Amino acid sequence: MPRLDRLNQRRLDVDIVEAKLLNETYRNISQSDSVKYVIGAMQPIDPEYTKNTYAQGERIRNQLENRLTEKCEYKYQGSVTNDTHIKAKSDIDLLVLIDKFFSLEKPQEPVSPYKGDPLQDLLDLRKESEYSLELAFPQATIDKNGSKSISIEGGSLTRKVDVVPSNWYNTNKYVETNNDIYRGVKILDKSVPCRLANTPFLHNAWIEHKDNKTNGGLRKACRLMKSLKYDTENIDLSSYDIVSIAFNISEEKLSHPRGSELLLLGSCLDYCHELQSNKFLRESIDVPDEHRKVFTEGHATLAGLNQLTAELEQLANDVLRENHRSFQRLEEARVEY
Repeated sequence: MPRLDRLNQRRLDVDIVEAKLLNETYRNISQSDSVKYVIGAMQPIDPEYTKNTYAQGERIRNQLENRLTEKCEYKYQGSVTNDTHIKAKSDIDLLVLIDKFFSLEKPQEPVSPYKGDPLQDLLDLRKESEYSLELAFPQATIDKNGSKSISIEGGSLTRKVDVVPSNWYNTNKYVETNNDIYRGVKILDKSVPCRLANTPFLHNAWIEHKDNKTNGGLRKACRLMKSLKYDTENIDLSSYDIVSIAFNISEEKLSHPRGSELLLLGSCLDYCHELQSNKFLRESIDVPDEHRKVFTEGHATLAGLNQLTAELEQLANDVLRENHRSFQRLEEARVEY
């Protein structure tokens, strides 16, 4: 199926009639399919679709709140929460944060050390969550094989929700500032088992900050490159690492006014070329919250980068080939929509 057809299909949810479809105006521009794809891929998903995604998450939350033995807090994470999602029917992650204890970043020491077993507590929370979801949603499909989450979809649910057992992790920066964006979580990985530290709210805060400084350019670049991963199925990079690559593009290269989105395509391609040719640069860039390098063992690879670059090159070549009478370079192109 052509890229544009896949894009069009995944951006609509025919079950939600309230959607205004204001972000689908790219379909009506008088340009080639490749230009429509670039513009369309960069647009945010209709707010009504996103609202419905949260509503399905709240259904899961309400059932867990009523059924779990332990008191928990509930927070969301993932691409829906930072507006880099690219599907009308996007998945969402629901953090289920146990209230019995929290973790401290060293060199902090607890005033009253927890006497229980945090790892076992989270394993128990996961088991009880699985059982509770089975009782609450008997018609849904529940995947209990994920190492970090329980996935539930189908039945009366219109979105897939990943339930993530976890506990709060108070970083030194959080204690210093009392700013919630610096508060982390420790997520259960039942396959080891162990707990993995993560700072999803800091990640989102940095996405928001840089997007504001680039006139919305960062999120557009994220959505474009994530779209190519989804629509071609040829790119072996996680969505998180694709967002991290986009985040490292300079503000100047991301800052373009509406109608100049083809310049953003060029910026993404140029930066990927730079990463390909400069090993030092490639190995130096961090994910937005700086908890690890982008290109490191178990995460982004040069092979995956090469695949992403090849798809960006193909898209750029298609744009130039289909519009050679209008412009010879992406820098010359302007699109009205």
